[in-house]
Amino acid sequence: MNLNERATGGLIALACGDALANHVEFSPRGSYQITGMDYRSGPLPTGQWSDDTGLALCLAESFIAESGFNPKDQMLRYEGFYERGEGWPGKYRLAAGNTLAQALKQFKYTDEPFCGSTHPLAAGNGGLMRLLPAVLAAYPDHDRIRQWARESTRTTHGAPECLEASECLALILASLLNGEDKATALQAAKSGTWASPKIRAIAEGQYQSKADALIKAKGYVVDTLEAALWCFAATDTLEVALLKAANLGDDCDTVAAIAGQLAGCHYGKAAIPADWLDKLVNKDRIEWLAQSLIDLNPDTTANPEG
Repeated sequence: MNLNERATGGLIALACGDALANHVEFSPRGSYQITGMDYRSGPLPTGQWSDDTGLALCLAESFIAESGFNPKDQMLRYEGFYERGEGWPGKYRLAAGNTLAQALKQFKYTDEPFCGSTHPLAAGNGGLMRLLPAVLAAYPDHDRIRQWARESTRTTHGAPECLEASECLALILASLLNGEDKATALQAAKSGTWASPKIRAIAEGQYQSKADALIKAKGYVVDTLEAALWCFAATDTLEVALLKAANLGDDCDTVAAIAGQLAGCHYGKAAIPADWLDKLVNKDRIEWLAQSLIDLNPDTTANPEG
């Protein structure tokens, strides 16, 4: 499997995870059962992704347009996405979460792109759900991957645990893009220095021994990251990993979008069910963006079999 297949798999599977679960977001666990892309009870049509994917695509388009990291351009795109519907494929739009909405409001009045609240209680998962484009744009530069993961999160989510969670996830995604096996990739952040004991526990893989009932698909960044990694680690196929995440209840669409990033980068695009691909909105746009992100770095085109 080559790098292009992993990269496109990761970004498309992010959107698939979102599309599978956005209509049951915040529903109690056990109150529904998703078995495929056909299950639908909300306002968005089958195959339609929400702002989890939309912000990832905004971030991807910024990296491509700017040929690198430009936080002000990223914030302008997020603002246009929410306020003017730029990038939404349909008429129905969702509002930004509280932490992200506050960051966009501050950006509007200050023109300062790093507006994410640094308060520990504002440690939401908004940076994780859109993270993969930052990793793809920086790949294979290890230091840049870590830096862009943190900085692309800090625009809207500046709490220390948010920054460390994004860096931790980025290291695992980079290992998967390298073609490392699952067990090795899940240990990619273990040797890092983590100020948060909770992030350190995740980097060490302590979630793998947790019982199903202890996994929480909450909006708290630590819970979200742990749940997504647990779904990926505890399953053997992309389809099962995303369905497990989609059925966790609570903030399940974000957990499924992150599980999609992990599973897609590991199993590749070919592992995504054909039925999901057929129904996914803007699939060609998403695939083009993934390929374009990889093409930003000449090192990746020189050795596409990574």
